Amino acid sequence: MASWDSMISGALSGLTGVVKAAIIFFVFANVLFSTGMDPLGGIADLVSAFTDNGLTGLLVLVVFLSWL
Repeated sequence: MASWDSMISGALSGLTGVVKAAIIFFVFANVLFSTGMDPLGGIADLVSAFTDNGLTGLLVLVVFLSWL
């Protein structure tokens, strides 16, 4: 049973690494190339969406940041 646990945690950590790399890639791509999107403004809007919702938004933001 421990082997299944380690296999699942390894797969999830690998998937988390891929998602992190994709996010970083797209943010830097939007910074380097003018796509009409404001990546820093988008990040600020994302954080304000979490913090404008009171305690629930703050808890979701803490969970989101723990993944990073």
